[in-house]
Amino acid sequence: MNKKVRNLIIAGVCVVVLVAALILLLVFSGQQDQEDTASGVTSALVEDEVDNTLIDESVEELDYLTVQGVNGSYTVRMAPEPEEGEDYSFTIDEFTDLPLDRSDIRSAVSTFANASYLDMVFEDTTGMDLSAYGLSQPGTTITGSFQGRVYTMSLGNATSGVTGQYCMLEGDPALYVVANSMASTLDVNPNTYLDKTILEAYDNTDEDPSITNLTIHRPDLPEDIVVGPTDTSKYGDSTLTAASSRYELTSPVVTLVDPDLETELLFNIFGSEAEDVVASNPTQQQLEEYGLASPAAEVSMSWDETGSLNLTIGNETVVSGTTCRYVMKDGSPLVYVVDEELLPWVDYTADDLVSALPLVPYIQNVSQMTISFGGNEYTFQLSQVSTGTTNASGQTSTETHVEYNGTSLDSDNFAVWYQLVMSCQADGINRSEVTSDPIMTVTYLYNNGSTDTVDYYDMGNRVVVVSVNGAQAVTTSTSFTNKVQSELQKLLNGEEVNMNW
Repeated sequence: MNKKVRNLIIAGVCVVVLVAALILLLVFSGQQDQEDTASGVTSALVEDEVDNTLIDESVEELDYLTVQGVNGSYTVRMAPEPEEGEDYSFTIDEFTDLPLDRSDIRSAVSTFANASYLDMVFEDTTGMDLSAYGLSQPGTTITGSFQGRVYTMSLGNATSGVTGQYCMLEGDPALYVVANSMASTLDVNPNTYLDKTILEAYDNTDEDPSITNLTIHRPDLPEDIVVGPTDTSKYGDSTLTAASSRYELTSPVVTLVDPDLETELLFNIFGSEAEDVVASNPTQQQLEEYGLASPAAEVSMSWDETGSLNLTIGNETVVSGTTCRYVMKDGSPLVYVVDEELLPWVDYTADDLVSALPLVPYIQNVSQMTISFGGNEYTFQLSQVSTGTTNASGQTSTETHVEYNGTSLDSDNFAVWYQLVMSCQADGINRSEVTSDPIMTVTYLYNNGSTDTVDYYDMGNRVVVVSVNGAQAVTTSTSFTNKVQSELQKLLNGEEVNMNW
C-alpha cells in the first residue's frame, strides 16, 4: 500500500470517529439540556431580571380575578362603592361585609395585571411532557378578566438556584419563569386580605391620647383593675412633678400607676395589628375552642371624648415561635391572633402597677417639712436662694436653704436625706384594715399654702402601710421607716447621710 492511500484510510477513520463522537455528544447534550431545564433556569439568565411583559392591563378595568391555589381560593372584584378618598376599591366575594385590607388586595391585582417574566425556557412546548415543571397539574391557577380580556396563568414548580417559578399562559405555547412574588402575593390564604388592624394609630403623633378609663376584668382577679387620669387635686402640689404619674389606679385602691408602665399599659395598642385572622363570625364551638367563651381577660379602654376599644382575650397560641392569644374586639366579627406583648392586661396585677414612689414632692415647691415619730416632731424651713448664676434659658439658678430650729443645715446633706424620704418603695397594694396610730408622719407645706401628709402604719411582720392624704393604698417595709429615722439623727448631728437601705 502506497503512502498516499494509507493516509486517506487513516483520515477516513478519523472522520468516522469524530462523527460518532459528535452524535454521542449531541444525544447526551440533548438529554442533559432537558434535565437542566427541568431542574431550573441558569442563574445567569435571571440575574439580569429582564422585564418581559406577560400581561399589561389597567387595574381599574378589572372584571374579576380568581385564584385557586394551595393556600385557598378567592375571587376579587371591583367594589360597588370606592373607599373614602379613593377612585376605586376592590372587594372579595367570600368576604362580603367583612373588614378588608384593601391595600393588600390592590397589590395582588396589580401584580397580576402587570405580570412579566424573567426568562423564556421554551418558545413552544407543543407535545412536551410538562410534568417536570409542575404544569401538567399546576398547583396554582389565576384567572383575570379586564373588560372581557381574559388571562389564565398556571404556576408550577420552583426553579432550581433562582427565585422563580415555571409559568404558562393559556393560549400561549411558551414556558416562562416568573418571579416567586407572583405566587407569594397571589397564592395566599384568603384571610390575608382581612383587615388585621386592632386599633388605628393615634391621629396626633406629637402627643399621647388622653386615656379616660382602662378597665381590666379577669376571672383570676378578686376585683377589676381600673385606671384613670391622676386626680391632681388630691395633692397639695398639683403639678405632675408632685404626682409623678399621669395615671392612677382607682380600683382596687387609689394610688399612682408606675410611670414606667404607662406606655405598655395604655399606648402600645395604638397602631397595632394582629398576626393573623383565623375565623369570622365564629360559632359557639369556635368561641370555646379559642377560649373566647370564657375569656382570660376582658378589657375596655376609652380616650379623649369619643375613642373606645373593647377586647375579649382568649387562649394562648404560638405563631412562628411567638406567644399570641386569640382576640375579638367589639364591632368586628373577626377572630384575631395577637402577639401577647400587645396584651399586658392578661398578666398584670394591681401590685405590679403601683408606682414605687407613692409621693414625690418637688423640693423647690416645699416651704416647710415636718416629720414626727416616737413622740418627737422635727420641722425644717426651706427656701430658695439665688446662686447668682443663670441657666441656659436665662433664668436665675437657685439652691435650697434649710434651717432647723433657727440653725442652717448643710443643704447638700439635707438633699440626700430628703431623697431618702422620697425613695419609699411601695411593695404592692394594701388589703388590710388599719386600726393603729401611725408610727411616722411626714407633712409637706408648699409655697402656695397647701399641704400633703404621708402616714406610715406598722402592720407587723415588717410590713408598713403608706397612706397619702388618707389613702391607705400601698405597703412598704419597716426597713424604710427605720432608715429614715436613723439617718435623720445623722443629719441633725452634722454627720454624712447615707440613703441606701
